[in-house]
Amino acid sequence: MRIYSGDLKYNDALVNKIREIRARANIKKQRFSKEQLEKPITFWIKKDRLLNEIGKEFTIILRTRGCNWALSENGGCSMCGYIQDANKEDIDPQLIIKQFDHAINSKLEDIENDPDNFILKIFNSGSFLDESEVAKDVRTYIYERIADIKKIKEVVVESRIEYIDAEKLEEMHNFLKNKYLEIGIGLETIDDYIRINYINKGLLFDDFQTALKLCQNHSIGVKAYLLLKPPFLSEMGAIDDCINSIRRLIDLNVNTISINPLNIQRGTLVERLWYQNRYRPPWFYSLMKCLKKSVKQEDLGKVRILSSPSGAGTKRGIHNCLKRECNENMDTILKQFVLNQDPKVLLQEKKCNCKVKYQLSRHYC
Repeated sequence: MRIYSGDLKYNDALVNKIREIRARANIKKQRFSKEQLEKPITFWIKKDRLLNEIGKEFTIILRTRGCNWALSENGGCSMCGYIQDANKEDIDPQLIIKQFDHAINSKLEDIENDPDNFILKIFNSGSFLDESEVAKDVRTYIYERIADIKKIKEVVVESRIEYIDAEKLEEMHNFLKNKYLEIGIGLETIDDYIRINYINKGLLFDDFQTALKLCQNHSIGVKAYLLLKPPFLSEMGAIDDCINSIRRLIDLNVNTISINPLNIQRGTLVERLWYQNRYRPPWFYSLMKCLKKSVKQEDLGKVRILSSPSGAGTKRGIHNCLKRECNENMDTILKQFVLNQDPKVLLQEKKCNCKVKYQLSRHYC
């Protein structure tokens, strides 16, 4: 089944600039040894929100050849530097299996002895359903290994929509029919103009909706990633875009919405803009405003709202002023909201003098 509508047009100036910056960054990419390729990029366990309870997440980030969109002549997304963690050449599927085994074997005893239930998140900085990254035999091996781990109640993978089809969804469902399954899709915004001209995502909202219906028809959930403050948007423009996107996705019965405040990643167009003082990561105040204005308690019975910002409180990540107590307060509130799915938590914000500066500057980048 083909999901793309075929009507997508690209911003050539944006594509050319992204491609130029990507080419320079790729020169510095590391070559990994066989021993390094037998272990994943990283893996961890921490507290997280499951569908109906507070539990723990077990996250594994596999090292693959990288995202095909980033490797294509279209250059990839303007803010994404995950291709820098990928291998320069294709990776033997057996090495990816060893990566997964290394992570699962390291944590299996902890998982089985933990009183909490788990959500397993398998990421590979690209598309888990893209067989040039993760071969079918690797996918089925992973499914078989986790099928009988009773403490793992939910499984999440990520994919661009062009790799999502009925056969792969059926395969996933057949192996893991006793678990809640979810596919994360980087939608970023419901606005096609922003997604094409500012992000270079290579995706139309109509195509996302087609993929959503396909997943729903196969009893597989969808997690939509939203990007807070794409490049070239002011703080206020970013807030409006995020609020509109959240409300629309709730109306579409998307299972999970994950709001990702943009963080400055190496080798990206956004990093270039940041060095030129033409981009500032979003303020925590903006994220709180998005949540307060868009999420109602009654919504949280049918949608899970997540946000786990990378680099929070640093110059490259979401931050207010750079006072530690200001950002830690915001980060604590955000984590409590995510874990408890309770909008009242968002009202616990402590006052800081930097809010005046924020209110004066939010009309600018």
